[in-house]
Amino acid sequence: MYLDRDYKPRRPKSRNWFWWIAILGFIGSYLYARQPDWLVNQPLQPTSTPTRSALSWQAEAQIHRLAGDYSAALAAYARAAQLEPDNADPLVAQAEIYMIDRHIKQAYALAAQAVKVAPQHVGALNIYARSLDWLGEYEAAINAALDALDLEPDNPTTLAILGEIYSDVGNWSRAQDYIDQALTIDPEHVLALRNQAVLYELQGNYKQAIAVFQQAIAVAPDQPDLYIEQGRQYQALNRWDEAIASYESAVSVASTAVTLDALGWGLYLSGDTLKAQRELRKAVEADDEYGPALAHLGMAYYARRNYEEAAPTLEKAVSILGDESRIEYYYSLGLAYIYKKPRECDKARPWLLKSLEIDPEAPPALEGLRLCP
Repeated sequence: MYLDRDYKPRRPKSRNWFWWIAILGFIGSYLYARQPDWLVNQPLQPTSTPTRSALSWQAEAQIHRLAGDYSAALAAYARAAQLEPDNADPLVAQAEIYMIDRHIKQAYALAAQAVKVAPQHVGALNIYARSLDWLGEYEAAINAALDALDLEPDNPTTLAILGEIYSDVGNWSRAQDYIDQALTIDPEHVLALRNQAVLYELQGNYKQAIAVFQQAIAVAPDQPDLYIEQGRQYQALNRWDEAIASYESAVSVASTAVTLDALGWGLYLSGDTLKAQRELRKAVEADDEYGPALAHLGMAYYARRNYEEAAPTLEKAVSILGDESRIEYYYSLGLAYIYKKPRECDKARPWLLKSLEIDPEAPPALEGLRLCP
């Protein structure tokens, strides 16, 4: 037999790898079963994410604003303002939303901050002037608007706001002059159209006001305050179906305490107190610190003889509204304490007397004091 001299018998393969796998498997099973603290309590390392820019937050805010989600829009604008504290634009945008949503004090605070950040910012001066006007600070409002006009003499927003201020102080000819200038520059300027409609309303020309509100809504169908103010004109004409439809349109654009309150109060005034109560409850659920909604809900409770709910609701309302409370809120609150069970004359008298401070001959207040002398 021929033998190859280079041939070498092969050694059998080592089985050591098998034992290593077995050992590692045992260790893994042990750790999984016992889960020692040093393994379990390891802090999770967050994944790195890019920081969003102020411009990105503003873009998101605008999307929310157009969708009628004001709380989300305000939150996004606030983030933009935090990232760029020297930028007046997100402050102005927040103030504008608060004006639409009838939170005038918040609008004023943000507008004042915007002017402090950028004293030459026309948009900041404009919203500052408008918030001052709504707070009844007419001289300061005119001064701020005129400062803006000095910077941009052809700014239609500034001209429209001057028209609004002069309408509020009763100088209708001067108001019309400024509104005409604004509409000459921009015939579809929403605020100028709105202020023209309101001027017609102040003059008792409700049909003309409706026509102009319709023009404004055609330009800005996503602005709920326009529908609310249009509904007010229909109310003045006793066209209740159209008024309610206008308020419902406001709610469909943005379901907020303000729009729900407008719908609920319109239903109340039209005589549908049961449905009014339902919508006003929604308004209070949306914002339980919105004074008008609380007052109107309290009045709806009172109308339905639910005095146990009317009394605390009206009391909270007048505490929020303060000097803005209407006399009927005071005497209705006093009478609610009288008509509820058990009667509480000691709580009723102060509100009845408050009513008499406004009108010494108010019959409901006098009747209440007769029942609780």
